[in-house]
This record gives sequence, structure tokens and C-alpha cells, in this order.
Amino acid sequence: MKLIEGQIIHRRYRLDQRIAKGGMGEVWRAYDLELSRAVAIKALRSDLINDHSRIARLRTEAHNSANLAHPNIAALFEYYEHDGIGFLVMEYVPSPSLAQIYKTEGRLPASRLIPILIQVARGLYVAHSHGVIHRDVKPANIMVSQSSEVKITDFGVSYSANQAQITQAGMVVGTAQYISPEQAQGHQATPQSDIYSLGIVAYEGLAGYRPFTGATPVDIAAAQVNDPVPPLPDDVNPRLAAYVMRLLEKEPRKRPHDALEVSRDLSRLEREVLDVETGSFPVISGGSHVRRISSTPHRMKYHVHSQASEEYDLSSYDDLLIDHSDFREE
Repeated sequence: MKLIEGQIIHRRYRLDQRIAKGGMGEVWRAYDLELSRAVAIKALRSDLINDHSRIARLRTEAHNSANLAHPNIAALFEYYEHDGIGFLVMEYVPSPSLAQIYKTEGRLPASRLIPILIQVARGLYVAHSHGVIHRDVKPANIMVSQSSEVKITDFGVSYSANQAQITQAGMVVGTAQYISPEQAQGHQATPQSDIYSLGIVAYEGLAGYRPFTGATPVDIAAAQVNDPVPPLPDDVNPRLAAYVMRLLEKEPRKRPHDALEVSRDLSRLEREVLDVETGSFPVISGGSHVRRISSTPHRMKYHVHSQASEEYDLSSYDDLLIDHSDFREE
């Protein structure tokens, strides 16, 4: 079944505009005629209806997303299948991704980036508490609204402890630039794996580039395993830089215990960074300690331009597992 604008599916949803496409399927902005609201619909490509592994992946995404009710996670409203095609009906997030923001703006001030990271960490903690590992935390899957609200999207390659095995043992799942060392080696992902990926997201936002590069995804994954993390620029707050390096420890046990701890640690760092950036107090460094002279937290507002109405060609990306859900902006 070919999807077209204006088409009514499931006797309820009108397809208004295709906003993403890829090797596995496409994503549409649609309108729920019953509830009078915009929704996003992810649909398996019609020529893949007999590909049981792909429909199983879509079912897994639906299963793993179903109970993740949190302000920082894009909500799943419904899942259904028709003529062998799976449809995910999700919350429509009319916001640019963090990847788009990085592309247009480059480095972000720490005072702007940290609140985004805190919200991602909170959303990840809820997912982890439900036994769900995202496995593909990256800027393209983090939507940021004009009011700075964050939504984590795309649980297409997520893993739950109680799900049936889809990938073969030792198969690498994720995006090379953001994958954790243990994932790159084919080991099972854990909450610490998502925390590592969040560390890469943080590094990229603070530095303006990713810590590991290579000619191929395999080269990049090997660098995640073997190469030391390059130091962040000197103008990054030293305590924040040190914390990002902790997120990027090669050994999972050396990273923070869970994403809730990450959100709390970043909240404390946010206050310090805001005070420094607004001139409320000077930083006096001595070893690993920073002395605070005075502290009056400030909130800084920022605005980003929505590009959600554009259609992106998502058929080219750097994922190591070429046959997984590739509704990607990279």
C-alpha cells in the first residue's frame, strides 16, 4: 500500500505531509480526526511487508515505548497492523532535533546545553526503570522545542530484558559516532551504555565536533573502544569537562550509576556554570575543587527555529547495523 497525502488510514488518521523517509519506512505528520490533534505516524515500507524481522522490530519499538509516560519521551498513542504493514501512531513533536541545532549553530554555551542534557537523562532514567535501553541516543533522536523542552524519540533499536531476541548474538546495534565501547564489541547494552552515548552528545555540543572520527563506521567504533577521549576545549568549565569525561569512561562501572544520578549531577553543575557565565562569582581552581564566592542561579531562555515541516532524506546514515530502523536524520 502506497501512502499519499490526504489518505485516511485506520478510519481515523489523515496523512498530511511526509516528514521523513528511509530504507525501512517513512514518517508522516498526520491529523487525528477523532481527537482533533496532530500526530506522527511511522509506517513500514510497503515493499517490506514480508520482511518479518522488520515488522518484529516495529512491534518491539511499540512494546518498549508503550509504558514510557514521561514529559521528556515522545508518547506512543497506538500501534496497529493492516495488510502486513505496521503503523506506529505517536506524539507529533514540531521541533528541530539537537542534530539540526548543532548543524546550524555549532558549539552551544554550557548554560544552554546542560538543561537539554538534564532532560534527556531524566527521560532515559524512566526508560531504564522500565527495563528499556534506548541503544541509539544521539542528537538526531533528541527534539528541542522553542521553550527548551526536550523529547527523546525513536526507540526503533531499543532493547528490553523481557523481549524476544531479534538481532544475532554479537551483532552491533547503534550509530558509530555515539555507540558505547561495550556495544561496539557486540556486548549487551546497559543503562551505562546510554549514559556513554549521552556523554558523546554532551561532548559534541561543548566542543562543536565529535570526539571520535574515522573513514568508516567500523573505524569509528574501534576508536570508541581503543582511543582515549581527546580533551575538551580549554574554555569549557573544568568541572563540567571532567564530568563529561566520566560519562565517557571506557569501563561501564566507572560511569555514573544511573541516569537519575546524571541529571542530579548536571543540575548542580548547571548552577555553577550559570553563576560563572553571568558573573555572579569568580572560579578559583585548586586541584579538582572549585570555590564558590556567591551563588544566585539564573535561568536563560533561548529560541530555536523549527524545521519540522521539511522533509529529510534519511536513507544515508552511519549506523553499524544497516538493516535496523533507519528513520534517521544522519
